[in-house]
Amino acid sequence: MKKELKKDLNFLDVFCVATGAMISSGLFILPGLAFAKAGPAVILSYVIAGLFCIPTLLSMAELTTAMPKAGGDYFYIMRGFGPLLGTVAGFSTWFSLSLKGAFALIGMGAYLSIITNMPLHIIALICCLFFIILNLIGVKEAGRLQVFLVLGLIGILLVYIIWGSKTVNSLNFTPFFSKGLGSMFATASFVFISYGGLTKVAALAEETKNPGKNLPLGMILSIVVTAILYTAVIFVTIGVLNPTNLTQTLTPISDGAGVFGGDLLKVVISIG
Repeated sequence: MKKELKKDLNFLDVFCVATGAMISSGLFILPGLAFAKAGPAVILSYVIAGLFCIPTLLSMAELTTAMPKAGGDYFYIMRGFGPLLGTVAGFSTWFSLSLKGAFALIGMGAYLSIITNMPLHIIALICCLFFIILNLIGVKEAGRLQVFLVLGLIGILLVYIIWGSKTVNSLNFTPFFSKGLGSMFATASFVFISYGGLTKVAALAEETKNPGKNLPLGMILSIVVTAILYTAVIFVTIGVLNPTNLTQTLTPISDGAGVFGGDLLKVVISIG
C-alpha cells in the first residue's frame, strides 16, 4: 500500500512558500540593471511581467484542484503526454529551479557580504547548505521557517516603503519613458524571473491541507502581494537614489535604505 504524505501545510504556508520563492534577487539585485535598460518605466516592466504570469497561475490552480498530487509540472505533463515528456519536464523544472536558486543565493551573498566582509561565494555556499539541511529535516519545519522569514521580510519592506516614500525626489521620474516605450516591454522579459517560483508550490499539493482551496488562493494572493511590493519598493528606490548610482549598483535596496534610514536600516535590509 502506497504511503501517503502528511498534510502539514495550510493556507499561510502556501502563501509564504510561493511568496518566498519569488521575492529574492529579482527585487534586491535586478532593479538597478533593469533601470539601466528602461529608466523609470521599469516600474511598469515589473507590473507587465506579473501580468504575464496570470495564465500560468490559473492553469496551475485548475490542475492542483483537479489532481492534488506531489510532483507539480512533472506529474501533470506525465498524465497528459506520457512518461517521456513528463521526465523532460521534470528535469527542465529542476534546472530552472537550480538557476533561480543560484540567482537567489548570489543575491543573499551580495547583501550579507556588506555586513560580514566574507567572500560572496562563501556566504552563498553556507546559505545553500543551510536550506538543503532544513528541507531534508521535513517540509513542516521548512514551512514554519518560511512563514517566519517571509512575514518578517514583508514587514521590513513595508518599513522601507513607508519611510522612503517621504524622501522621494519626483525629478528622478522625468522623463518617465527615458529609454523609449519599447524598452519597457523588453525589460519586462528581463525581470520576468522575479516571479519565478510562483507555481512551484504546486509540487507540495499532496502535503497541503484542503489543496483545492488553499493552493489557488495562496498563489493568487501571493502574486498580488508580490507585484504590489515590487512596484512600491522600486518606486521608492528610484526616487531616493541618484540615477547614475542606481544603474551601477548590485545592492539598490540596501543603498536606498542607507540614503534615508542610515546604516541601521541598511543593515536590516541586508539581513532581511
